Amino acid sequence: MSYVARDDRPADKAERYAEVEAEILAVLDGEPNLTARMATVASMLADAFPAFFWTGFYVVDAAKGDELVVGPYQGTLGCLRIPFGRGVCGAAAKTRQTQVVEDVHAFPGHIA
Repeated sequence: MSYVARDDRPADKAERYAEVEAEILAVLDGEPNLTARMATVASMLADAFPAFFWTGFYVVDAAKGDELVVGPYQGTLGCLRIPFGRGVCGAAAKTRQTQVVEDVHAFPGHIA
């Protein structure tokens, strides 16, 4: 399936997510490669939410087990590696829970 960037998305955040989710599922249908799937999702989310500063993935480094390594993303340079417990992403990895923070800069251990 081809994809065309759009500027007529719903203003409501939940509606926009639902719409882009359906598009992502259609585009990924039949694609088995994990890297290709992650790169596509990052690209489509960045396109659908232009205010997002960084959109992408960190994956657990299989050789270390307690460190994240940057995966496919869209945006400015991301940290190449994040130890579990460091910053928002490292906290999420360590606790295996989503971290919702109001101000990432005020988060203990924030990575600048």
